[in-house]
Amino acid sequence: MTRHQVNKVESGRIRQGDIFPNVPYYESYTETNGEFELVVYDFPYVIVLTQDCDLQQNKTAREKAADRSQFIENDKHLISVIVAPLYNSEHLFLGRHLDLLGIVSQAQNSKLKKPITNNQNPRYHYMEFDDSVVVPNSVVDFKHYFTISVGWLETNIERRVCGIDPLYRELISQRFSNYLSRIGLPNSNERSVEDM
Repeated sequence: MTRHQVNKVESGRIRQGDIFPNVPYYESYTETNGEFELVVYDFPYVIVLTQDCDLQQNKTAREKAADRSQFIENDKHLISVIVAPLYNSEHLFLGRHLDLLGIVSQAQNSKLKKPITNNQNPRYHYMEFDDSVVVPNSVVDFKHYFTISVGWLETNIERRVCGIDPLYRELISQRFSNYLSRIGLPNSNERSVEDM
């Protein structure tokens, strides 16, 4: 597997392929008898999956709006950004990558591990980084993604670890969209629409 080419992004806007550390995922918020409970998980690393053109247009639109004191009609503002956790590949292969959530997964035997590391399993994207990046070899599980506010990322932009070079980030984006657009077949144990 070829190592992913990365760049150290010093400043500027949020970009597709950016990797951020310690990103919170707000799982639930409940109130019982006046007591509030917020369940938050901090993922060690996430990768930004939102299209780069949308991120650029969002930044430009917000800058234009900030220069004027009046309301501006604009449909380019984003309210959130799609990110996916980067799981340490060794943890994933051991089935321990979801320990944070209290979930133990099936360990990947060598027969299942090879298609993942060769990016031949459409559900996963394997990534290797060179020694200049603190991120361990990782796997994106395309079933696991969430959104985070643009404001949180902008506030924490200086913590960004690196960015994936455009060619590689486009590959990740394409694989993510292909996985999401797959045709879901009904479970054989479920009744079909015709049976209802």
